Amino acid sequence: MQFKRSIFTCVMLLASCAGLFAQAKKTNPSPYVFPEFVKGTVLQKSGGVVEAVLNYNTITQEMMFAQNGSNLVMDQADNIDTIYIENRKFIPARSVYFEKLTETSVPLYIQYKSKALKNGTSYDMGGGSNAAIGGFVGTRKDNSGPNKIMSYDMNLPDGYQIKTENEYWVQKGGAFYPTTNMKKIVKLFPGKETAIDAYIKENNISMTKQEDVVKLIMFANK
Repeated sequence: MQFKRSIFTCVMLLASCAGLFAQAKKTNPSPYVFPEFVKGTVLQKSGGVVEAVLNYNTITQEMMFAQNGSNLVMDQADNIDTIYIENRKFIPARSVYFEKLTETSVPLYIQYKSKALKNGTSYDMGGGSNAAIGGFVGTRKDNSGPNKIMSYDMNLPDGYQIKTENEYWVQKGGAFYPTTNMKKIVKLFPGKETAIDAYIKENNISMTKQEDVVKLIMFANK
């Protein structure tokens, strides 16, 4: 009987420790595309190349770089041609940055977008310069000094979640077209409507899966 009680006690202790371990591992959701800031390359339109530690903020939709312990906003997008991060390409477009997903003649891009929402609500608690979270997400800090630098504290507080609202875009003839549904994609490839519709049905293509949208654009470009 004593032996059985000892086993029961050990099992309960292990379960308790597992719960504590799970709580310790719990992390708040991140508004960034990459898990951490990583080395990247900024190719300027003038041909200049700048190395920086970068990440993309999906809430404010700004390219960020780490410097001296602060996460700063990369400005002067008009002078930037392409930003390379971990073999991925980001280009300035429509006042934000798009990631290029295909190297096709009619390429596919994704616009990373998200909102910070308080758990259990649908109320938008962040985005852009909205200070609703009280300085945690989307609020700029104006550093004092002769050359003021705008930086962010982007740690999402407990009780908040990230709601993803990514959008796909197709570039054709120098213009970007939103592709919120498959019908819009089909219209961008005149003369291939029947073949594309058949491909969508045969392969169960879903707009909710990035790999499916990439496959669809790759096929449409053939």
